[in-house]
Amino acid sequence: MHVNYKQGTQADCQRIAELDYIASEGAVEYLFHDLIPDCSALQLLYNGLKQDVYPHTFRSAIVAELDENIIGMALSYPAHYHCITDQLENFLPADRLERFREFYSSRVEGSYFLDAICVDKPHQGLGIGQSLLHHIKEKAGNEGYSELSLIVFADNSRAINFYEKQGFNAVKSITLEPHPLIPHKDGCLIMRAEI
Repeated sequence: MHVNYKQGTQADCQRIAELDYIASEGAVEYLFHDLIPDCSALQLLYNGLKQDVYPHTFRSAIVAELDENIIGMALSYPAHYHCITDQLENFLPADRLERFREFYSSRVEGSYFLDAICVDKPHQGLGIGQSLLHHIKEKAGNEGYSELSLIVFADNSRAINFYEKQGFNAVKSITLEPHPLIPHKDGCLIMRAEI
């Protein structure tokens, strides 16, 4: 099995959006549902990636391709972009944004941020996630960063175990009030790893 890793392109936006949506584990649906008539949360995510405005652009993604099909992706950028922007303030309803305020206000300063990583279920356990992380670390190192950070749901023990095996340690807990669209409890953890 030969998997090819490359920077995302505009033609990849739909698959990047689909995998980003899955990786968010309900967060994208919660934030974006019913904001625009006849436009799903996934469609809004796709539109945002396609507009190519840094950092939430297809260019921030590394994709894993098998037989010309994208089976995984990792989206990353410098951590200082992980914040509540004026655009978010103006776009999202105040109650949704308030629920995620601590989430968006927490970061490892001076690190590179892994916003999302996802591998299609049939291809999990084959080292693709590990390879995607390796490519992100390489990308971050080439941009002059020495640390990689991420946020994971605190009750996602499978993901936490994976990250710990890749050298990540939890550095902070983040409160995130439960909601029916976000099937998690106990908030989130910020994790960091040296590159």
